[in-house]
Amino acid sequence: MQDTWQNFLKEQGAIIQDNGSIEFDNSDLDISTASIVSPLSGFALLAISGNDRHAFLHGQFINDLNLINNPAAQLSAWCNPKGQVITNFIIINTGISYLLIFKQELKEYVEKRLNMFIMRSGVTIENISESSPLVGLANIKDISSLGLDIPTNAGEVLAVDGLVIICHPDNSGRYLITGSIDALTRKLPELNKSYTSCSVWELFDILAGLPWITAATQEQFLPQMLNLDALKSLSYQKGCYPGQEVVARLHYRGEVKKRLQLIKSKHELHIGDNIYLNQSEGKAGTIVNLAKHPDGNYYGLAVIDLDKLKNSLYEKEISIIALPYTIDK
Repeated sequence: MQDTWQNFLKEQGAIIQDNGSIEFDNSDLDISTASIVSPLSGFALLAISGNDRHAFLHGQFINDLNLINNPAAQLSAWCNPKGQVITNFIIINTGISYLLIFKQELKEYVEKRLNMFIMRSGVTIENISESSPLVGLANIKDISSLGLDIPTNAGEVLAVDGLVIICHPDNSGRYLITGSIDALTRKLPELNKSYTSCSVWELFDILAGLPWITAATQEQFLPQMLNLDALKSLSYQKGCYPGQEVVARLHYRGEVKKRLQLIKSKHELHIGDNIYLNQSEGKAGTIVNLAKHPDGNYYGLAVIDLDKLKNSLYEKEISIIALPYTIDK
């Protein structure tokens, strides 16, 4: 983390942990109404530039980049040849480059693996996580102080005054902002809102039903199992990409037998843990993401066998909560 950005965050009341995570005092925070500005330390940001950037990424990822020829953002993912998700992204077309947002712990693996496929393509991959910090905004109705013509529809993008402002493509009404440290430290104070830790943003992602693949869950699930089809991340009309045959076969000829679910428990859970039915050794699912709510409960996303959903007797008193979107069966 660059010193200028770190000092700015400390002026806002942040505690910077040794691992780089950013913490604020979130006691008594009502996440349903509080206007939230959250510096996001848990994500990496890669910039993909060059004349062949579109063709290169279009041939690798599961989304249809042709739908964002103009500046815009989509949810997406990258699969191995077996169709299992290596990582998922938010991909942003700025008009100059594509930006990839994904979990920080996968940065070295993803950057190295993407570079393996460039070959002679006119593509450059640059890690800009340090020079262009990422900030999330939630429950803020008016961000016009950041610029004119602020986007209001999911996936819309505006580049203005050194910032890239993204109306979150998950239809949650949230925003993501990145840009130069100078622009961020100059413009963010104009919002005049309290800052919160990135753990609160993780909770927002969970409540929105948006999964994030981490090292603990890498290459375990097909896109449909993570509801990436319901989140408009997956195109069945585009051309080939790694794992496309497996993913398409499941859609056209198969049946998705497990799906991402929103869960809640008063007991502590961990990412990567298996979920079991009470009084049974039979595995029901796997926890993908998890965060503690200010109400003291743990909320998470878990891929669970659909034939186990009717059973309400999960270990650790796990309950299933309705997702904020529908899934076509």
